[in-house]
Amino acid sequence: MSERNYDEAHKAKMDEMLLVMPGVKASKAFGYPAYKINGKVFAFVGSKGVAIKLPAARVNALIDGKTMKPFEVGDGHVWREWVSIQREASEDYEQDAGLFEESVEFLLS
Repeated sequence: MSERNYDEAHKAKMDEMLLVMPGVKASKAFGYPAYKINGKVFAFVGSKGVAIKLPAARVNALIDGKTMKPFEVGDGHVWREWVSIQREASEDYEQDAGLFEESVEFLLS
């Protein structure tokens, strides 16, 4: 699979934030940098920011149309348990640290 377009600075920030979490491993998902816990992808750096897996109700509560958007795959299909976090500056993802922890807890439950 070919490499996809993504922001290298976002990937570096995710590596810094996520690879220090117990059990988290770097991987690939659909050609993008991804992060797994117990072999399951909980986050990845995509072409439009960072996507994370959370319960559908939590995703719906987070979506604001600005920074937090529904995660859509190329054909326009929305993944109901994924939210796309779209921040300009990579360091701004630090304010989402709690969401990444929620995602890990969700996949471990």
